[in-house]
Amino acid sequence: MSHPKKLKELAATAICGNDITSSCLYVSALTILYAGQYAWISLLMVAGVLFLFRKIYGEVVGALPLNGGAYNVLLNTTSKSNAS
Repeated sequence: MSHPKKLKELAATAICGNDITSSCLYVSALTILYAGQYAWISLLMVAGVLFLFRKIYGEVVGALPLNGGAYNVLLNTTSKSNAS
């Protein structure tokens, strides 16, 4: 009987970080397509904006245990005060 494979700490952290911050980076390929060799400037600006909002991201991650799915379900089925 073989044991199921589990994620190690680095892979799990990378997946969580990607889930939190990747929503604004979905367009990185389009940025590279249109900006070409200057795409790094645009992506650096995105990193700067993410850095400015790091405390807000920290609050959201602390309040929602997973990826926000639980809050969305509660919000769609109950009132806003019950969901929060």
